[in-house]
Amino acid sequence: MASESASGQLSTVLRWTDEHHLHHQMLVAALLGICVGVVATTFRVVWLALKHQLWTTLDGLVWRVIVSTAAGIFIGAILYATFYPGALSALVQQFHREGRVEMAENVPVIPVGLIGLIAGQNAGPEGVMSIVGGSFGSKFAEVFEFDNSVKLLTLAGMGAGFGTILGAPIGGALLWLELPHKRGLEYYEAIVPTFIASFAGYLTEVLLGGMELFPAWRASSLMPVEPWHLAAAIGVGLICIPFGFIYTHSFAVIGRLFNEWSPAVYVRTTLAGLGIGVLGYALPLTYFYGGSKMNVLLSNSFSLEVLLLTLAGTMVAAALTIHGNWLGGLIIPHMFMGALVGQAAALVVPGLPPMFGMLAGMAAFNSVVTATPLSSALIAIALTNGASITPVFLASLVAFVGSPNVQFLEVAAPRSEAPAFYANDD
Repeated sequence: MASESASGQLSTVLRWTDEHHLHHQMLVAALLGICVGVVATTFRVVWLALKHQLWTTLDGLVWRVIVSTAAGIFIGAILYATFYPGALSALVQQFHREGRVEMAENVPVIPVGLIGLIAGQNAGPEGVMSIVGGSFGSKFAEVFEFDNSVKLLTLAGMGAGFGTILGAPIGGALLWLELPHKRGLEYYEAIVPTFIASFAGYLTEVLLGGMELFPAWRASSLMPVEPWHLAAAIGVGLICIPFGFIYTHSFAVIGRLFNEWSPAVYVRTTLAGLGIGVLGYALPLTYFYGGSKMNVLLSNSFSLEVLLLTLAGTMVAAALTIHGNWLGGLIIPHMFMGALVGQAAALVVPGLPPMFGMLAGMAAFNSVVTATPLSSALIAIALTNGASITPVFLASLVAFVGSPNVQFLEVAAPRSEAPAFYANDD
């Protein structure tokens, strides 16, 4: 009897200890999100202010060539003096291999990302804030002595950085739960901490800067949903698949060319800047990352030729940005490419509303390329104020299911930890 009583007491103590540990972990995740929110708010305010000041002073498209080339030289100098932390694939590899992001990576990432965003790069701030958030998550695990939770808090920090800077706390958090894996949400233990951190960061940015800091795409909701809307969503999802293949292969080809012809970092960054500027001069909608020009596309009509040329130019600009060692995220640029495909489809398919085609294309194209159907739909829905929820999800899922062989992120891998690895503290 005494033995059974002692066993019961031990079980109660262990259960209380585990629950206390989890509660503590959730509080740390919230604090992590708040800190990421402060950094993200500061970054966005500085970025938008400098961009506005520069481009209201410089008039004429030719300045794009000059500014981007000069920016490439500056970025090369920064990376040469510090180090190049790598693109998204390197971050995913690092997460799987080490489970952490070092604070030192912020030294080149923040200034390089800032310069690139001002100078017209075709990559967004979400890549920069993913690294910043991940480094904060790793540091928090160290400070609060969560030795077995480093990977979990790193993932929560990356989701918080992504969701906060975009103003899409649900989709942004979910993306970093989907993106590193071939089989979806494998780190189920990180779901709640990541959402807590992402919402804490989002609320912090709302409190500090207001809702006007977030991008808002002026898209009208298509309600109620009718059967033909669903059929059209399936069609747009399928149309995005071949364009996703084209983009993936062209991205890889440009990467090989850079590796063969420009091994020095400052050569790569300068050539990339020149290419970004020339494309921005010849095809104005390829300049800057997708979020800043989405409203231009949503509120105007363009010819099929212009749309397809802009799509091709945007694909090249995105590849130049990443392979040229500029730093940023490609999720929103992918959605801009999808919107271009959707508007082009509306010109070809009788009766397909351009707005609807663009909404479905946003989520579908990114779903094809990154294999993140849930977060792609949620981000597109969040940034368009909930427009056409069911068709957008359907297009994203159809595109994902129909494109299993697109390997844009070849470093995605299954998790190696046993379940509940985070709760094995002594």
